[in-house]
Amino acid sequence: MKQRVASCLILALFDASCLQAADLSGQVGLGAIYTDNIGLTATNTENDVIGIANTDFLWHEATRRLDADVAANLQYLTYGHAFYSNELLGDLTGFGKFALVPGRADWVLQDNFGQQQITPGMPVTPLNLENINYLSTGPDFNVPLGSQLRAQLSGRYSKVLYQLNDLNNDRGDASLALIHPLSATSNTSINASVERVSYDNSAANPDYTTRAGYLHYDAQGARSKLSIDLGYNEVTVIGSRTGGALVRAAVSRAISASSSLELSAGQDISDTDNLLRQMEGTANVTLGAAALQRSEDPFVSRYASAAWRFDRHRTGLFLALSQFREAHTIESDLNRTRSEADVGARRNLSSALILSAGAGYARDSYTGSALFNDTDLRATVDLAWRLGRRIEVHTQYSRVDHRSDSLINTYKENLFMLTAGFASENWTGIAARNPIF
Repeated sequence: MKQRVASCLILALFDASCLQAADLSGQVGLGAIYTDNIGLTATNTENDVIGIANTDFLWHEATRRLDADVAANLQYLTYGHAFYSNELLGDLTGFGKFALVPGRADWVLQDNFGQQQITPGMPVTPLNLENINYLSTGPDFNVPLGSQLRAQLSGRYSKVLYQLNDLNNDRGDASLALIHPLSATSNTSINASVERVSYDNSAANPDYTTRAGYLHYDAQGARSKLSIDLGYNEVTVIGSRTGGALVRAAVSRAISASSSLELSAGQDISDTDNLLRQMEGTANVTLGAAALQRSEDPFVSRYASAAWRFDRHRTGLFLALSQFREAHTIESDLNRTRSEADVGARRNLSSALILSAGAGYARDSYTGSALFNDTDLRATVDLAWRLGRRIEVHTQYSRVDHRSDSLINTYKENLFMLTAGFASENWTGIAARNPIF
C-alpha cells in the first residue's frame, strides 16, 4: 500500500495539469529533511537526512448527482541511514455521495487514513506507529410518509485495516430516522441505529455490538448552523452490557465575511476507529499520530472543541482548543484525557512569498494507570516561494519538545526541510500548525 501511494505522489509531481481544476487546490513536492534526533532519544542523539515526497490538497465536487470532498496531508519518507523502513505518514479524509435516484436513493462512500501509537508512553517513532484505513460504503434511502414526515434508512459495510496489529475488523451498521421538517431550514427526527464489529481475530479481540436511540434537531441560517443529538447508547461486549447518555452538539457561526467560529461537545460510545474520523474532522486533516492509541475495546468518549478561523486574501489565522476523554470498557489502563491547543498564521508577503507559522500543545493524562503522562510542544515556520505560476519551493523549520514523567520518553528534536514541486494557482497552503510529522 505504501509503495502505491508513493508512486502516485511522485507521478503527480510531474503532472501539474491535475492541479488546474477549479475544484482542486493543493501542492505536490520532493525534497529532504534533516533531523538532529532521528531516534527521539533523551541522550546519545543521532542525526539523519530523510527523503520526502509530499502532498497537501483539497478537492470538492458538487453536481446534480455527486457531492464529494477529499482532503489530504501525506508524506512518504525514505531514511538516508536506513534507520527505519520507508514510511507513509499523514492523514486523508474523503466523503462522497452519489444520487442513484435524486431525492430518493443515494450511495455513500467514505474513507479515512491515519496512524496510531502501538505502545502508548513510548516515543512516537516509525517503530511505534502503524497505519489505519477505515473504508465505509452503503446506501441511503429516503421514503416519503406524508407531506410532513419522511423516513431515511441507511446501511453501511465497513472494513478497517491495520498495518501491523491483528485488529482488522468488519462492521455492519443499520440506522433508521423519522424526519419531520419544522421549516425550510430546520428539521427534527427520531433516530435508531445498531452496529456490529467483528474482528478477524475474534479470539484475541472480542466482537461487540453498539446500539443507540436519540432525538435530533438541526437548523441552518444565513450565517449559523446548529445540530443537537440527545438520547441513549449502549454496548454489549463479552456478554456484558453497559450504556449511558448520548449527547452531541455542534454549532458554527460566520462572524464576518472573513472569520468563523465552530464549537462542539458531546458524549457517546466510540472506539479507536471512530475516534480517527472524529479527530480528523476536528483537527482539519493534520491529526498528530500520538492522538490515537492502540485499543481493542469500545469506550465512553467525552469531547469538547472550539475553533476560530480568519481567512483573507493576504492573511490567515487559526486557533483551536480541544479535549478528548476515554473511559474504556475492558482496557482501563488506557483511560486518559487528551488536551490540545493549536494556533497558526499565514501571511502573503508578496505574490511570490507566503510565510506560515504555527505552534501546538498536547497533553496526555492517564488515571489509575501505569502509563506515564506526556506533554508535547511543537512549533513550525514555513516559507513558500512561488516561481512562476505553479513551481513552488518550501523551506521549513520545526522544533519538538516532548516532556514525560518517564525519562525514556523525554526528547527534543530540530527538523529542517527543503522541498520543490508544483502548486495550483489558488493554493495558499495550510497554516503550519504542526511539524511535518
